[in-house]
Amino acid sequence: MDLLSILFVAVLSYVIAFVILPPLISKMREGKMVGRDVNKRMRPRVPELGGIAALFAFAISLSLVIGIKKLFEAPPGPEEPPYLAAIAVFFIAAMIGLIDDISNVKQRVKALSVLFAALPLLLVHFRDGTTWISDVTVQYLPFGIAPIDLTSVYLLFWIAVVPLGVTGVANAMNMSAGYNGLESGQMAVVSASAIGVLFAAGTDPVGATVSSLVLAAVAGSSVGLYQFNRYPARIFVGDIGTLGLGAALAAGVIMGGIEVYGLIAIAPAYYEAAATFYYTFIRPTPDRRRACRNPVIRSDGRLSPPEGAEHYTLAYFLLSRRPMTEKRLVRSILALYAISGLAAIALALL
Repeated sequence: MDLLSILFVAVLSYVIAFVILPPLISKMREGKMVGRDVNKRMRPRVPELGGIAALFAFAISLSLVIGIKKLFEAPPGPEEPPYLAAIAVFFIAAMIGLIDDISNVKQRVKALSVLFAALPLLLVHFRDGTTWISDVTVQYLPFGIAPIDLTSVYLLFWIAVVPLGVTGVANAMNMSAGYNGLESGQMAVVSASAIGVLFAAGTDPVGATVSSLVLAAVAGSSVGLYQFNRYPARIFVGDIGTLGLGAALAAGVIMGGIEVYGLIAIAPAYYEAAATFYYTFIRPTPDRRRACRNPVIRSDGRLSPPEGAEHYTLAYFLLSRRPMTEKRLVRSILALYAISGLAAIALALL
């Protein structure tokens, strides 16, 4: 892997997001595209759709770096299709998120819709000849287990497993949202962990290079977004950001053949997925969304869940054990993601 290119993509995407966000915040305020920050006593209005900055940062940084590499590297240079596919994955998922931001789409419809964001990956994959993508049928596993070649289930993997992986990760990241700095922070932590796995696992060099650059763009744009999304938030990420970044994150992990490690790195999101499934299908709870938007805010600023909502989300579960400020809550959840990421890297080293 080209460490210099990885750093360049990460820094460039960070700078682009950082530069775009201030004028975007002003425009959102002027257009009254704001939402209530329900985790504060005064419920201030905060500009929304910050994910727009991440979308542009991701696409521009990848395009510029790949263009520069093609100019200065010996022919034939890097192939463009996988990077264009990653950008398309981000855009499709982000547009679904934008529709949800302005019209409040049902969770099940949103989950099904994001399946289509995986189409660019499938289109790039189905090509004649030997290309970088042909090696993505190899899956790298922890505990020193030899990589598995999935060529025998080629169509099943790409037509069924990959779309489910993209929508699963995107919606898992989306369901984990709701607190200042959490959405952007978890994207940055998980993508950085995935890059660490690529270095530790010794995966296919071509696939790892593509994957690492895509993940670096996710990490850089997420960190840039975090500077304005962290407590006290000056802008919300919105579903345009959580779904877009989540889908791009999944694309990067799939391109590197490190799906198992990726599943380990997003372990805290499993609570959200399980709780959402349980309270939607097993024990339907119509007021769950309302309860999640109305935490109990104590006079000292600490949060706790409403009575009966202690298990609705991972945040509420933690708060039911120990009330804490929003800032500390986000740090606690990000620490769980960091631990999961470090576990994934440690397993890759075995």
